[in-house]
Amino acid sequence: MKADPMRRVVAEPLTSEGFAEFGEVVEHGGSARRRHLSLPFAHAAPACRPAMWVSRIDAALAWPSPVALLERHPYSSQTFIPLDNAPYLVVVAPDGEGGAPDLSRLRAFIASGSQGVCYRAGVWHQGLSVLRAPAQFAVAMTLADEGDDEFLEVAASVDIVPPGFSR
Repeated sequence: MKADPMRRVVAEPLTSEGFAEFGEVVEHGGSARRRHLSLPFAHAAPACRPAMWVSRIDAALAWPSPVALLERHPYSSQTFIPLDNAPYLVVVAPDGEGGAPDLSRLRAFIASGSQGVCYRAGVWHQGLSVLRAPAQFAVAMTLADEGDDEFLEVAASVDIVPPGFSR
């Protein structure tokens, strides 16, 4: 898991096309009455217990935002839906060598407060980071009795910055 020293990743606006490799954007952009989502209930054994909760974030992130910890959920997708219309940062990375996150392909997105995200099972992502606090999110996933979460401290120096950041 190597990255360039002091590597900076510029966050881009969250779009369905840009995020497709990592999951699904929870929003409605068409003219149909409903937009059905395919990922929020996707799971594999041993995950079998649906769960939903509300998470509260009390502190807004500061720029640049270092990537210090990534997580993934091997058996279930995980969905976040903002409840306070607060924009937030979405940081994701595909698998690299040996299943660790490939930090050279790490991406960052700025989600509006009207967009949710649903991470595919096994996608490395950073925990919730909001641009305006406090903020609340509805969170849904399917749980197993153990092994729902994998966490990895990021040893490489990777910072996320917004577009036009110049410090």
